[in-house]
Amino acid sequence: MPPHGSKEPENRLKFFSEIGSRALLSFLLCSKAFCAPSCLSVATGVFDLLRDKYRTWEFEIEYKTYFPWKPNPHVNLRPLIGLMATIEGSVYAYGGLNFDILLFDHLVFAPGFAAGYYYQGGGKNLGYPAEFRSGIELAWQFDDYRRLGVHFYHLSNASLGRRNPGEESLVLFYDIPIIKGFPFNSR
Repeated sequence: MPPHGSKEPENRLKFFSEIGSRALLSFLLCSKAFCAPSCLSVATGVFDLLRDKYRTWEFEIEYKTYFPWKPNPHVNLRPLIGLMATIEGSVYAYGGLNFDILLFDHLVFAPGFAAGYYYQGGGKNLGYPAEFRSGIELAWQFDDYRRLGVHFYHLSNASLGRRNPGEESLVLFYDIPIIKGFPFNSR
């Protein structure tokens, strides 16, 4: 039995969780290596999905850039900048990172986070101008790197303000790759 205060159980748990997560990734990532180019993303969907009072429509435009560092052949690190606006006049300008994980050659799962500035306009008061976004994307990637998918995210001020009501959004997005000749192929 380990002495009181020993870190042995904690280290064992850390070891097995590391092995488990690597095994799961190896199983899921049975696909070709990929290197998605920079893209322009357009999106539309529901702002404050889970609460009726401030629910409204939102629109987004994002630039997701190519980044040459790849932790493994199936994961792309993607810096991004973007702008979201609601029809109520709220605006969120942000920058962040996505971690694109290619599953089964065409399915992309992308957890990500961003930080930015939120202007309330005539919309929901999120309690503070600095807001943080965490979310997940699930998309189908076509052979020419276009993507069509859904993005679910949470926007919160991380309790920097007196109020932190947060909001959740669900949007449909379309990524257009920015590579020579596409989307304006000359024939």
